[in-house]
Amino acid sequence: MMKRHLVMMLCLIAMAASMNAQSISGKLVDEKNEPLAYANIVLQQTDSTFVNGQTSDEKGGFRFSKVSAGDYRLVISSLGYQTMYVDLQGFSRSANLGTLTIEEASQKLDEVTVTASNMISTADKRMVFPNKKQVNASNNGVDLLRNLMIPRIQVNPIGNTIGTNDGGSIVLCINGRKASQNEVTALQPSEIIRVEVVEDPGARYDDADIMVNYVLRRYDMGGSFGFNGTQSLKTLFGRQNANGKLNFGKSEFSFYYNTEHVISEEMWSERNEVFAFEDGRTYHRSVTTDPHGEKNIHHNGRITYNLQDGNKYMLNISAGFRNLNSPNKLEEGKLLTEEYSNIVTNRRNWSHNRNTTPYMDVYFQKNLKNKQFIAFNAVGTYINTYNRSSYQEFLNNENIVDYSSAVKGKKYSLIAEAIYEKGFKNGGKLTTGISHTQSYTNNTYLGTLQYHTRMNQAYTGGYAQYKGKLGKLNYMISMAASRLWFKQGGEDEEEWSFNPRFSLSHTFNKQWSASLSGNIGTMNPSLSQLSDVDQLTDSLQIKRGNPDLKPYYSNNASFRLNYNKGKVNVGFYTNYNHRNNPIMTHVYRENDKFIHSYANHDRFQKLSVGMNVRVGMLWDMLQLSGGISNNSYWSHGLDYYHQINSLGVELQAALMYKNLTLQALYHKNADHFYGEMLSTGEEIHIFSAQYRIKKVNVGLMLINPFSKEYKREENYINQYAGNKYRYNIDDTACAIWATLSWNVSFGRDYKSKSKRMSNSDSDSGVM
Repeated sequence: MMKRHLVMMLCLIAMAASMNAQSISGKLVDEKNEPLAYANIVLQQTDSTFVNGQTSDEKGGFRFSKVSAGDYRLVISSLGYQTMYVDLQGFSRSANLGTLTIEEASQKLDEVTVTASNMISTADKRMVFPNKKQVNASNNGVDLLRNLMIPRIQVNPIGNTIGTNDGGSIVLCINGRKASQNEVTALQPSEIIRVEVVEDPGARYDDADIMVNYVLRRYDMGGSFGFNGTQSLKTLFGRQNANGKLNFGKSEFSFYYNTEHVISEEMWSERNEVFAFEDGRTYHRSVTTDPHGEKNIHHNGRITYNLQDGNKYMLNISAGFRNLNSPNKLEEGKLLTEEYSNIVTNRRNWSHNRNTTPYMDVYFQKNLKNKQFIAFNAVGTYINTYNRSSYQEFLNNENIVDYSSAVKGKKYSLIAEAIYEKGFKNGGKLTTGISHTQSYTNNTYLGTLQYHTRMNQAYTGGYAQYKGKLGKLNYMISMAASRLWFKQGGEDEEEWSFNPRFSLSHTFNKQWSASLSGNIGTMNPSLSQLSDVDQLTDSLQIKRGNPDLKPYYSNNASFRLNYNKGKVNVGFYTNYNHRNNPIMTHVYRENDKFIHSYANHDRFQKLSVGMNVRVGMLWDMLQLSGGISNNSYWSHGLDYYHQINSLGVELQAALMYKNLTLQALYHKNADHFYGEMLSTGEEIHIFSAQYRIKKVNVGLMLINPFSKEYKREENYINQYAGNKYRYNIDDTACAIWATLSWNVSFGRDYKSKSKRMSNSDSDSGVM
């Protein structure tokens, strides 16, 4: 009996030690991407004190187990190769360094450094390894990204959105495949091994400026379950997410479901309009609404089956849905005119919008001999839209304007894509791909104006891309070609486009690196922009698409200069965008009506210049980040010219002490301008506190404590129908939100394979 208890105790001690043990692992390759076997790897403290040592195996792999938290350095050396130093500061969680390329001795070493949050930085890529404190302070994948404070990445906790502080586009990925933000929100922080940030990811991701890839651990036998939610204590605003996965050998079953209820109890707006008629008359009108409520309810869900046989092949089958519902939105208010100040017109605007989207996603990939890879993806989507609205004006209790409309829309689409990759001994990689999208839209418009439209659209595109290296210079060149076909009624249109792309990156030394990139992208009109259906807005205005719209070219150039030293990361950037014949809003007069439509205008330009700084962790518990940017816009329309400048500021601080996390955030985003629409940049103040109790995180957020009201403004600078619009939402001013998350995982780790592509369709084709 005594022996049995002793054995059980020893087993428990061993299990506890195993659970607390951290590891450092990776794979070494040479410049030809061949495994570097029997290289010497020494693990030492930052003061050069020896901790452990080993040699890489025949496949170039290495692994240090049972590593305590602290600051370390890896020294990697091999005969005929440059010595590589990898610093890990603030190490507190197992880190898989991925593939490290060791350069020949004839070349000067480009050192890489893993800083406080375990970040490996090169000229064109960052790999961030979340430490234990950052994981414990995070409720989901989006929250973790905010806590990592990666330069250029901006996370808004109010809208739970991910973007860039310089206005660039971003694409999210999970294990290499494109993913929605809902999928990222469903991720458990403890399952995220690292986050990869790639500047200018290439033709596969269209015109994206940044790719953020979450690399997850997978379980051989086991799984995970989790819940996280945010709820306002002032109103019925909240987000809830549930997720889970189960693994059985080669098979994995997973699901996620999230819902968002944006329910405002008190909001109001005011709009000042100026109309200039063809006969020289000017008409001034102000529209105000009484305080009212509004509901926006979103539901998203997805189930996935994944079959994977090591590095041989992977089959991924998913089925999901998206549901957006904005029921019974009612605005009542007053309409006043400067010319007839003694006349007050009562107005009533009602709408009910619903959109349901089920979809099916099938993906297959297989590794071939001689460093070859193929993958296929097919996505079928059905979008069902039902929108209803009415607009009424009353004068002396008499109905003088009464419009109603309803749109029943159905869209069917199929997206198919295939890619092929070939690696070469010199380290280069050739990637080619082809994709085709076929869609059919059937819309019925009811009410005051009645129409029935059918639209067909087909898009076919292909690209070839090569990545290589010349000395210390990394480069990428690609060329893409596409065909767009559109048919509405008895007429059809066909457009071809060709889009080159390049990027150069250079690491000067341990601290400094720079990159230059450029591309010519093609921007295609949406189905709703091409629709020639009239929709009545009010007694003076009509909304109408333009079937004569043409695709246009968007020319982009970016330059970045990065400095990394220890716990400090500083980035300088400038981005320039020039659009030829861009599709922008267009207003013209027709029979004393003002038609709001679209047109191919002359040109549009944007120049962004900025700097961002990241510091941490100081004293192993404090992170700081900040940034400043200036955006300059030049809009050359068919009958207008506008120039706008705007400044943006971002400050963030996080204190992580044991199980307590305190954060402060300030965003003053730069104003956004396009065409003739100027939108005021959002300004937010957030203070939050969060405490972790085992597997549970509980917290509070104070939103905009210094504001009596939350407001947004838009200024439409048009000579025929200009207006200034302002809306107020009382519920997001001086509000308190509660957060709760619970995550648990179990089982043995299994090496996860990356899915290279994923597609989706969200364009309903309804105006």
